[in-house]
Amino acid sequence: MAIKVLNISSVHPWSDTRIFFRTATSIASQEDVEVTHIAVENGVEVGAVADNMEVITMPKRSIRSRYKNWRLLKKYIEEKQPDIVHFHDPELLLLARWMKEKLYPSPVCIYDMHENVPAVIGSKKIIPSIFRKRAKKMYVRFEKNLLDYVDGVVFAEEHYKQNYRWLDRRKVDVYNYPAIATDHLPAVEKADVFTFVYIGSISELRGVRVMIRLAEKLSKVRQDFNIRVIGPNATVFEEEAKAAGVSQYITFEGPKKFDEAFEVLRKSHVGLSLLLDNPNFYGCKPTKCMEYMAAGIPFLISDFLMQEDLKRYPCGLSVNMKDEDTVLKQALYLLENPEEAQKLGDVGFKAFQAEYNWQSEEQKLLSFYNKF
Repeated sequence: MAIKVLNISSVHPWSDTRIFFRTATSIASQEDVEVTHIAVENGVEVGAVADNMEVITMPKRSIRSRYKNWRLLKKYIEEKQPDIVHFHDPELLLLARWMKEKLYPSPVCIYDMHENVPAVIGSKKIIPSIFRKRAKKMYVRFEKNLLDYVDGVVFAEEHYKQNYRWLDRRKVDVYNYPAIATDHLPAVEKADVFTFVYIGSISELRGVRVMIRLAEKLSKVRQDFNIRVIGPNATVFEEEAKAAGVSQYITFEGPKKFDEAFEVLRKSHVGLSLLLDNPNFYGCKPTKCMEYMAAGIPFLISDFLMQEDLKRYPCGLSVNMKDEDTVLKQALYLLENPEEAQKLGDVGFKAFQAEYNWQSEEQKLLSFYNKF
């Protein structure tokens, strides 16, 4: 008899990379498993999926009306009678309590922790500073109580579990490493102009203004470079680049399908991961850096990210985000030493193949499932 798994989110789009293309797809790859994937519609058509998988979408709702999706999820759980419910939002901890208290037999509940929520609350600018510490403490108490109702926790980052040593539940780290086949990639010619590239969400917190200022400073020394920025929500920053007079050096290209974006990465020379100092980022391993590694290019990275990884695999250079002159210095070094840049990229490519790929994380996830 097949094991029935519900993979659910009331917040994330159904086609979210980690939730659908990593978690749901990997679970569905197993024999005698039926997966129902329930998440939020986003305008992306649900195409063909595996025979043992069903995709259900719910409306995208405001924070105030999100409870309607919780009701839908309760209805689906009652109808499907799953053996395992794998959920991806902290608000669904309330649903775990309901399942354990109201359903018999109750399903195994697995909480996939995507971010350090207490750290996020403690740094939220929309919360007045005098209330942040109190709000953080309240959430920690709320979360600690509700985690009693889960059977296992998946940490998306290694450092998250440092705050959960007290948790007496099965735990595993499953990183959001890319699933990119690199064994038989055809050769590709690099861009004629030395190219820095960024791929991902575009925001001030993720360093877009640092990139604009880098274009300003670097253009005063060299003019033979380009910075390509790939991702959504770039309009405001594109105008800022024009106002700064550097639109010829930094281009905002909007979102691309990943295969197209990956070709851009492979033709580029250096990746960028210049996240600003924020507690939620401490210790993170940005997925984009693994994508740069898979593409065989080095990267510039904030000096509070991946430092132990860079000691083992020197495939990028760290920069102090509180001193943007170090960003310029390191960028200029790679621009002036393309052979050294390529050596770093080669190290990263080998590291990706050996360790930083989804195949290794998938095995950890599936082994974790086998414990229940």
